[in-house]
Amino acid sequence: MTRGIELGIPLKSAEISWFAEFGTRIGSRTVGVPLLVHRRCSAPMFEIANRVAYENLMVQAKQAKPSAIRDLLAPSRWLHVAGSGADKWSPAEGDVVLQLFEQILAAGVAPDLYIVTPFVQVADGLRRVLRDSQALAAAVPDIDRWVFERVGTIHTVQGREAEAVIFVLGAPNPDQQGARTWAGREPNLLNVAVTRAKEALYVVGNRELWRTAGVFADLDREME
Repeated sequence: MTRGIELGIPLKSAEISWFAEFGTRIGSRTVGVPLLVHRRCSAPMFEIANRVAYENLMVQAKQAKPSAIRDLLAPSRWLHVAGSGADKWSPAEGDVVLQLFEQILAAGVAPDLYIVTPFVQVADGLRRVLRDSQALAAAVPDIDRWVFERVGTIHTVQGREAEAVIFVLGAPNPDQQGARTWAGREPNLLNVAVTRAKEALYVVGNRELWRTAGVFADLDREME
């Protein structure tokens, strides 16, 4: 364990930053000591993040809590969708997300969730699908605002958290391997996406294609 000031890392006056650096499969990773004690996510989000980003060094300090969304939609799982699309957007994946959201609202469950994706094109498609749903418009008083705040790329939700996350993968065509490789090359995108969810995670996308995309192999192993 090292003080950042000893390595020449710029710090504010009178500030001492403690951190740890450890090797991973894709190079070294530096984290603050508090990050090794995890308090946000239940299983399997904790296990996914611990495997892909922390080499299983984190300690779980969170107890699972009740979740109306998990009770309704079943425990965290990967919903395999073998569709096709253009420019990374899959209409079939959008239909699955819409069905999940309509199921939540029909049961009178509060939609405390984020819908996230690695790709801007997929985020745009998801917003269109949700805005065009008459069922959602009738159930959510300000659907435009909800979509703006709760649907987006992984970068837009960094630092936030919710009861559940619907993680929409996109890039559904076999020839879009480059996009999947980019998303799975480093742990950051997957780690941020899954750790926004406190109690439940629902992955929507082509499992056969994504399970070989870098760190998504670890997601495949940890999900039912």
